[in-house]
Amino acid sequence: MRSFNIGVLEFPYFGIYIALGIIVAGIIGYYLLKKFKLNTDNLFLLFTYVGTLGIVGAKILYLILNIKAVEWNRLLEYKYVEQLLGGGFVFYGGFLGGIIGLLLAKKIHNINILEYMTILIPCVPIAHAFGRIGCALASCCYGIPYSGAFHVIYHAPAFAPIEQPLFPVQLLEAFINFGIAAILIFFILKKGKSIMNILLYLYSYSISRFFLEYLRYDSSERKIFGVFSTSQWISIGILVLVTGFAVRENSRKQ
Repeated sequence: MRSFNIGVLEFPYFGIYIALGIIVAGIIGYYLLKKFKLNTDNLFLLFTYVGTLGIVGAKILYLILNIKAVEWNRLLEYKYVEQLLGGGFVFYGGFLGGIIGLLLAKKIHNINILEYMTILIPCVPIAHAFGRIGCALASCCYGIPYSGAFHVIYHAPAFAPIEQPLFPVQLLEAFINFGIAAILIFFILKKGKSIMNILLYLYSYSISRFFLEYLRYDSSERKIFGVFSTSQWISIGILVLVTGFAVRENSRKQ
């Protein structure tokens, strides 16, 4: 079940929870900016750039990974294009799109994005966590077969296997993201603006995502290259880059 209806109106779970995540992240982001006396007017601006380019990036990476499944002869059909654009997003594509959005905001509006992101970085895992709850309700990004405690069964899924007990990997990832956000907020309130806030997020999420991939069962969507999935390869790349940056910064300070 991908959506619910109120009268003639249809509301997709994924979209509802993404919107809810953005609202909650915005409230927390506003509080943190006020706390550290940064211009809160830039919050909506940054969210617009990051949100818009993030969605575009998430969709583009999904389409790249699933390009063989695209029915090119149906691209002039409105219903098919609507279906193609409506489902299927890859977080790391959205993350890259969000970075591009930040760079555009810096270029066009002359915003010190690094200063803002050292404070607003918890907003990323918060919005992501709500998105994963939406995934669980929409039955996408589903987990491996599992009949233990807290397993889930989809009776009329859009994506997951029907009537098969599965591991609730989407909800576990949501829980981890909420935990990462809580830790980041704690460090920000205690230490203030620091590049380490961003590095902490990149480290913690990329490591957790690497291992969460082993609990997912949607291999045809994620794509496996060699021994790892696309997101595992990206996680490894992020860890290498962040470690290299941290070592360089430490050497420079010494």
